[in-house]
Amino acid sequence: MRVTDRSRVGTMVLAQSRAASRLDDASRVAVNGQRVTKPSDDPAAYGSMIRKNYAVALLDQHSQIATRAQGELEIAQNALTEGIDLISRARQAAIAGANTTADAHARSLLGDEVKMIRDSLLSLANTRYANKFLFGGTKTDTAPFDPATGAFVGNDQTVRVPVFDGVSTPANVSGAMAFTSAGGRDIFADLDALVQALYSDDQAGIRAAIDPLEAGHRQIVRSQVEAGFGAERFRTAVDVIASTRTALAQQLHDEIQGDPAAQITEFTLARTAYERSVAVTKQLLSIANSG
Repeated sequence: MRVTDRSRVGTMVLAQSRAASRLDDASRVAVNGQRVTKPSDDPAAYGSMIRKNYAVALLDQHSQIATRAQGELEIAQNALTEGIDLISRARQAAIAGANTTADAHARSLLGDEVKMIRDSLLSLANTRYANKFLFGGTKTDTAPFDPATGAFVGNDQTVRVPVFDGVSTPANVSGAMAFTSAGGRDIFADLDALVQALYSDDQAGIRAAIDPLEAGHRQIVRSQVEAGFGAERFRTAVDVIASTRTALAQQLHDEIQGDPAAQITEFTLARTAYERSVAVTKQLLSIANSG
């Protein structure tokens, strides 16, 4: 084999090796659908993929946190909605008891009803969701209201949860503002006073309970509205996070996955180039050997 032939064959073998490498890369991309799987494929794109994957994971985490906070606020809102109905019933009982036509027995029965209302409202104030008390501020592991006395034993601190990097929003409703004098009226004390007045057939005391119960009704309504707004904020945050994640995932797909049609075209071209390279190499070797 002459030196010139040797040089030609060496050149073609090198070209065949490159064609084989190109075909291998094109085959992997066509099969896996990923243009970049390791740093050497495209250092800049690979770095972008790592950053975007981290960002997507962070968005998923924020979405889970926001969804959980939304659920807690919706449960709190439902509890307060029931509380509004209960305090309305207690006020109606007070109006009935203040009526001069009611006798001591009727007022005693109304006292029984208000006592049950008070106990039901206390149970709502101690609403728990997923082993977490919702109206105790940051003190979520114990009942915020004493089951016997109705005294508030939680705290009035705000629970804030992150929805984006550097952005957090309140995720709880103040039990103190909803049910205690911090919000205007000590509702359980007002109910206890009404129960006592009804049992004692104290018409003046019964009449005196009507306005405080109306104020307590407005107090719970304010907290219920606050819970609704809070749940809506998190619902909106979840939607924004989902939209952001979709856009980011599409960017990642476009950078890493590439165009399927272009991938198939590249695979076809790479295979054709490799087959042509093999054929030319065989032809050169045949000519060189015959010489």
